[in-house]
Amino acid sequence: MTFTDFTKYNSGITLMSVARLRVKVENKNPVDLDCSWKLRMFIENNSGAGTPIDRWEEVTLYGNGNAQQPRISDLEVRVTNNCGTPLDTGFRSFNDVNDILNIIEELVPQVIVPAGSCTASGTKNVNGPGSYLTNYDEYSFDVDLRLKPGFTYNPGVYKLNIRFRLEEVN
Repeated sequence: MTFTDFTKYNSGITLMSVARLRVKVENKNPVDLDCSWKLRMFIENNSGAGTPIDRWEEVTLYGNGNAQQPRISDLEVRVTNNCGTPLDTGFRSFNDVNDILNIIEELVPQVIVPAGSCTASGTKNVNGPGSYLTNYDEYSFDVDLRLKPGFTYNPGVYKLNIRFRLEEVN
């Protein structure tokens, strides 16, 4: 994201559909009906190399001001699909690198929401075997990013990595 004019600086930047996740989950054992999964999102900022856990990694600094790197919480993320199956479809932010945002979460007690449930009843958290090839609206996710306005940071190049983890639930 580049702030090239004061309009972007004052209003922030929103990037729609910067990534699309297409999920395909196969049940390897057709007898086992307990196959379910969860999808999570987390952030990395190279904190092992000295970047504070709540800040963006500073790649290049322009000038020699005394301000700090942007906060991780200045970046907001929204994950949606056509069925509304993610648990939360609004913009959310990370506080630091230890935060994990659930998109599809493990239900306790374990409940499997099968493919096709969203289309039939608008059910959230579809977590059973299925594919974006057969149930596109449930197994495809669009990722939007928004950078909050009002930066008081040094000009420069800063970096964050957003990672997604698809995990089987036992």
